[in-house]
Amino acid sequence: MAIRAASKTESLRAGVCLLRPAPQPLDRDQPNGRAQWRFTVFAQDEGGEGLVGYTDVQVNLKDINDNNPSFPQGVYFGNVTENGTAGMVVMTMTAVDYDDPQEGTNAKLTYSIEKNVIEEETGSPIFDIEPDTGVIKTAVCCLDRERTPEYSIQVVAIDGGGLKGTGTASIRVKDINDMPPKFTKDEWCTEVDETDGTTLPDMPILTVTVHDEDETNKFQYKVIENSGLGADKFTMVRNNDGTGSLKIVQPLDYEDPLQSNGFRFKIQVNDKGEDNDNDKYHVAYCWVVVRLRDINDNKPQFDRPNIEVRVFENAEIGKSLETFKATDPDQGGKSHVTYAIDRSSDRRRQFAISPEGTVNIQRSLDREETPRHQVKILAIDDGVPPKTATATLTVIVEDINDNAPTFLKDYRPVLPEHTSARTVVEVLATDDDDRSKSNGPPFIFRMDPSADDVIRASFKVEHDQKGANGDGMAVVSSLRSFDREQQKEYLIPIVIKDSGNPAMSGTSTLTVIIGDVNDNKMQSGSKEIFVYNYMGQAPDTEIGRVYVYDLDDWDLPDKMFYWESSEHQNFKLNEHTGMITMKHGTRDGKYHLKFKVFDRKHTQTDVPANVTVTVREIPHDAVINSGSIRISGISDEDFIRVWDYRTQGVVRSKSDKFREKLAELLHVDRENVDVFSVQLRRRNPPLTDIRFAAHGSPYYKPVRLNGLVLMKREEIEKDVGINITMVGIDECLYENQNCEGSCTNQMEISNLPYMVNANKTALVGVRVDIIPECTCGARNFSKEESCRSSPCHNGGRCQEGRNGVTCSCPSGYSGPRCQQTARSFRGNGWAWYQPLEMCDTSHLSLEFATRHGDGTLLYNGPIVPPEPEEELVSDFIALELEKGNPRLLIDFGSGTLELKVKPKHTLDDGEWHRIDVFWDTETVQLVVDFCKGADIDETENGAAPVFDDSSCRASGTIPPFNEYLNVNAPLQIGGFYVDEFEPSSYHWQYKPHGKSFDGCIRNIFHNSKLYDLAHPGLSRNSVAGCPQTEELCAQSDLTFRCWEHGICTGSMTEARCQCLPGWTGPSCSVPTVPTTFKPQSYVKYALSFDPDKYSTIMQLRFRTREQNGELFRVSDQHNREYGILEIKDRRLHFKFNLNSIRTEEKDLWLASMYVDDGQWHTVRVNRHGSAAFLELDGGEGRRYNETFSFTGHQWLIVDKQEGVYAGGKAEYTGVRTFEVYSDFQKGCLDDIRLEGKHLPLPPGMNGTQWGQATMARNLERNCPSNNPCANVICPDPFECVDLWNEYECTCGVGRIMSPDGKGCMDRDECLDKPCENGGHCFNEDPRTRYRCECPDGFWGENCELVQEGQTLKLSMGALAAILVCLLVILSICPAGFRVQGHQCVNENECLEWKPCMNGGTCIDYDDERRYECLCSRGFTGLDCELELLESGIITPSTDFIIAIFVCAVLLLILVLVFVVYNRRREAHIKYPGPDDDVRENIINYDDEGGGEDDMTAFDITPLQIPIGGPLPMTAKIPYPHLGPDPNVGIFIEEHKKRADSDPNAPPFDDLRNYAYEGGGSTAGSLSSLASGTDDEQQEFDYLGAWGPRFDKLADMYGQDGGSEEEEEDDV
Repeated sequence: MAIRAASKTESLRAGVCLLRPAPQPLDRDQPNGRAQWRFTVFAQDEGGEGLVGYTDVQVNLKDINDNNPSFPQGVYFGNVTENGTAGMVVMTMTAVDYDDPQEGTNAKLTYSIEKNVIEEETGSPIFDIEPDTGVIKTAVCCLDRERTPEYSIQVVAIDGGGLKGTGTASIRVKDINDMPPKFTKDEWCTEVDETDGTTLPDMPILTVTVHDEDETNKFQYKVIENSGLGADKFTMVRNNDGTGSLKIVQPLDYEDPLQSNGFRFKIQVNDKGEDNDNDKYHVAYCWVVVRLRDINDNKPQFDRPNIEVRVFENAEIGKSLETFKATDPDQGGKSHVTYAIDRSSDRRRQFAISPEGTVNIQRSLDREETPRHQVKILAIDDGVPPKTATATLTVIVEDINDNAPTFLKDYRPVLPEHTSARTVVEVLATDDDDRSKSNGPPFIFRMDPSADDVIRASFKVEHDQKGANGDGMAVVSSLRSFDREQQKEYLIPIVIKDSGNPAMSGTSTLTVIIGDVNDNKMQSGSKEIFVYNYMGQAPDTEIGRVYVYDLDDWDLPDKMFYWESSEHQNFKLNEHTGMITMKHGTRDGKYHLKFKVFDRKHTQTDVPANVTVTVREIPHDAVINSGSIRISGISDEDFIRVWDYRTQGVVRSKSDKFREKLAELLHVDRENVDVFSVQLRRRNPPLTDIRFAAHGSPYYKPVRLNGLVLMKREEIEKDVGINITMVGIDECLYENQNCEGSCTNQMEISNLPYMVNANKTALVGVRVDIIPECTCGARNFSKEESCRSSPCHNGGRCQEGRNGVTCSCPSGYSGPRCQQTARSFRGNGWAWYQPLEMCDTSHLSLEFATRHGDGTLLYNGPIVPPEPEEELVSDFIALELEKGNPRLLIDFGSGTLELKVKPKHTLDDGEWHRIDVFWDTETVQLVVDFCKGADIDETENGAAPVFDDSSCRASGTIPPFNEYLNVNAPLQIGGFYVDEFEPSSYHWQYKPHGKSFDGCIRNIFHNSKLYDLAHPGLSRNSVAGCPQTEELCAQSDLTFRCWEHGICTGSMTEARCQCLPGWTGPSCSVPTVPTTFKPQSYVKYALSFDPDKYSTIMQLRFRTREQNGELFRVSDQHNREYGILEIKDRRLHFKFNLNSIRTEEKDLWLASMYVDDGQWHTVRVNRHGSAAFLELDGGEGRRYNETFSFTGHQWLIVDKQEGVYAGGKAEYTGVRTFEVYSDFQKGCLDDIRLEGKHLPLPPGMNGTQWGQATMARNLERNCPSNNPCANVICPDPFECVDLWNEYECTCGVGRIMSPDGKGCMDRDECLDKPCENGGHCFNEDPRTRYRCECPDGFWGENCELVQEGQTLKLSMGALAAILVCLLVILSICPAGFRVQGHQCVNENECLEWKPCMNGGTCIDYDDERRYECLCSRGFTGLDCELELLESGIITPSTDFIIAIFVCAVLLLILVLVFVVYNRRREAHIKYPGPDDDVRENIINYDDEGGGEDDMTAFDITPLQIPIGGPLPMTAKIPYPHLGPDPNVGIFIEEHKKRADSDPNAPPFDDLRNYAYEGGGSTAGSLSSLASGTDDEQQEFDYLGAWGPRFDKLADMYGQDGGSEEEEEDDV
């Protein structure tokens, strides 16, 4: 201990040390005193310069009675059982006295009760206390808790010196069950719905309460048997809180006369526990009255559930067939029944039913298509919910003779050339009509009288009446010989007549093929073969036959083929067929192959044949971004053929003409166009599919290619010589052709090429098939997600996990698959995207913000007039604003439906608005802003709510009879780009106004698929994002950094920042802190705001490996109305009920997503009325579900004090015990938001401005894993990976498990096709994974970035930018002004600088705006320096970048000059030497020590060396003379200023640890510092010149030494 706390020492020259008491008093008692002191006294000889000796001194303090007894806790708590005897121990009171118990009676305590409680009846004290021990006992018997539950007495403790202290004893009387229970009501009443059949509700119908003065009871309830009507139909159960609930155990039927008036019976309760009714004192009774409500529990009943009718197929439209009649026993038989037809039994809507139940024909019937109809008739009552009964109408269609006969099969006989007249073929016929009705054979055949003269002269058709067993047949014979080299086939028209009444006749065409005979010699020939090698992965592939000029084409068996010299290493030859095979791995290039051909019939040998093979690799991007057309009348061979056998000459192929035309239309080089696939779809008549790709920088999108071809269709047909029947091959375009219902086109790309061989040329292309899948593709989740389909847009990185794929997105792309979600339009623009997919039920939604009342939001439909001879597809959808109100036009091809909504306020207010469009096969619905503007009236008496949605919703029925929206033209956003055509050409009843949109559009969803708006196929005056709102966010102090961890969601009038999940704060700059929920954990909230009744928006992050658990809930006070977000069976559910009278629960869940994978997930719930949306991790595809119907109740009343929980709802089971049912355990929650407002999560945060966590249990901060790999050893070469609370022995990054499962191998990342824009992928070792080799014009890890040119060219705008930088640096006038004389005047930037580049128009301002550039088409930016590229990326021009760079360099040079100048100026300032250092050095010395240690071992010299300063040349530097009267304050101030202005001056942030000899010394005074350890003498004479304040220091270090006697506080 430091001796200074107790005494002082005084040094004497005679060697005597005097110990004197310290000025402050000594205290030996706890808690702050010490009973004993021990210290060390040192002695040093030779005047304090010699050796040291020491001794230990111990001082014992004697106690006096100076401490009062005390009770440290103040109030002490005890318990005593009621009705106990006198003398029962209650508790012990113990006081504390810090005096010495060994010193007399200072600490001997005596206890007494100073303030006791008195029993009223006897006046006796109730409690007593033992004086010596402080034990409190009862002084009387039979305390009654119900009378007085708690007592308080004051206890006194007195010590032997008379000092005393007081404490309080709080005594609680513990309860025993000595009081009877009593129901709080003598009769309980409730009303309940009758049960629906045998299904019984699990929820109680009544809760009763009991009053019992006892504190603890074991209530047991039951229904007394035979106590009244209904006693057998109910039972009583005890709740955790002690109340009782009445539940239904037998069906209740309102239609039963005995039950319709309700029930009355008796129930009882006892507080002794189960079946303990013997003690009647503890039993209570009451009556229960249950009234029944009628529900719709009975289906309507048909008088005749099955009816059969017969009708001829030519029956008139509107003909009545039968009438159905049904009644409903509910409501006393007064229910209203409506009738409908189940459309699944009548897909083509050929029948209709009237409100009275009469079925009639509404579309013509065809026996040959459907001879028998089974129509389901529905009878629907008016109950809530309605009940439906089903009847069946069987319609048998009788035949009439309405079909002409045709050939039995497709006859194509072969007639060899050079043969005489002969029978060619016998032709039979068939008829679709009913043979039993004599509407078929016998048939009569004859040649069509209008047949060509050549046909009549070459063939004859004879009718054989007895042929085909009397059905009749035609015998076709030739009349002459034929030469195949002149004509290869002949078409013979044959008329066939049946025997029906009236008779039907039709013409069928017989194709006669002239067979070839090898009657011509061959000549040498040459051939060109073009091979498109898909991704360079083509296997061994047949690429075409060796060609020699030969008029015969069926003489292959007579020929043999040989290599002219040795076989080429990349190709193989089949000697018998002449087929050339390209080997796998053949690289791009041109190969010249030479062959010899032998003809054994003509004995020709060594006829030369040359083949040129051109191989070009085509990337995956080209295929998936390809356009396509379908042509008729031309085969695949005809499309690529260059040899005209009629003229025997070479012509340009149609493929070459088509390629050249595409290059002309797209304004690209011909080499940038690839016609890479030509596939024959149908041989007779021929139908051919053609695919093509083109690229400028990246590959053009299909919507651009198809759109331009569609608009130039007639021109292409004329110039190329083809008949285009479809642009953009769509197997779902024609309704019910391939699918009855939903239809989705699926592109299948095969590595097996498709070869087209046409004599002098051959094309080996990519085999691409469009397969129609009869499902809604956006909602078909049967296939697992994979990165191989390249799901991530805009350079996003795809990552596969156990639960699908995720996309890691670059900055600026906020969609779940890195989509750009918004796009801006300027009032004269548009943008093209892929068309809407066909689904039988569809949901289209978008959001927009504008200040203009008119504009097209969306259009998808025809963009050119129809072709006269093609099948008309007039389907379209148009969504537009008309005077600020939404207008929808939709046409399925059978008539146009117009829907309009007039909101309470127009939608051109600059705020964001949302529009939802729903359609199925018959009805369409238009909803504005989730119908938040609806008028709603809901009462609490159970009456039906009133929901007036006329201001927010419109619905209608599609004109019959088409059922689907089939479109394949570009989807146009923000405006139109179409050819002018009359709406009447498509039979439209309403026409879109076509005005362009001015504003922003975002979040376009179609069937839960979010459109990427970044790079449209074609656009004009449209940019990505929404600059109107982003500028507001950039200007606001709170939101200008929103982009870092948030999304700007503000409108055109207000800046708002929506934080990304996991971030909070006004600028979204604060990371949220997750919380771990343990078993039986929960958080209860009290909100500071009133939740919206109509809308509920929840959002939170979670991770778990549990299969069940409740995440979050909101509810009313009694939990009757609720919304609960939970995990059930590994899937995410949102269930909600809006009816407080009866349960009408809706359950919304994600069936295809498991969420117990231990990964962080973000879930968002939007409820608006009875419509709800559930989104997981961005909400696309299988991560999204919805229920969108406004029926029943719409409000959810949330109790903001008792109705908001996270992790489960705690229900109390006793006074201090609770249980959390369905609790979310062993998982983590984070970033909980309600209506966008952040709620706290204890223990990291207990409150925000929006709510307070009032109760929380079993929580832990953060979300750590349980270290599952701690005790796991994985076999080589596997390693343990912590998957959060679960481990896996797997291969490391970049490797996958080998096929045998026993080892690891390199993962080929190139299979995921990561390289974009035609980049080549090279797989590398697991550490570097893969590498992309980018084509010219692209760069980036995945070649996703467009590379600009590097030409150095400074435009006027660039020079202006440099000049602006210089003026900013040098000018003293504000921006936009210049010095003129002594004042600043406006500077006309437009005239002097000409800043607007690329043809922009400049407007000058005389305020802080300075000037404005109105940019020409295709450019944007402050000075129009940003070019809108075809890819949709806005990039600054090169000269602008150089200008900014030069400006930055100038600024940098100025800064460097300033720094160098200051350094040179400060270089003349010399640092003081070590002797000049006046810094204090404080050393802590140990108090204890001794011996003959050197007490002067401290060396201050190292601390005198300045950090970073020049080193002294000698150890001794004389201090300069300061004058006669120096002022050390001025001296220090000058040095301080100099150091402050010098950037290189100390002190720096530096930590140095010193260890010197004698560092543990206990030197007695600062005078010991004078004996430094330096070898040379130190001089301190200059200290005397520092002034009087430093006299003491000068005396200590001067030549005279110091005072020999000094008083020191420290020893």
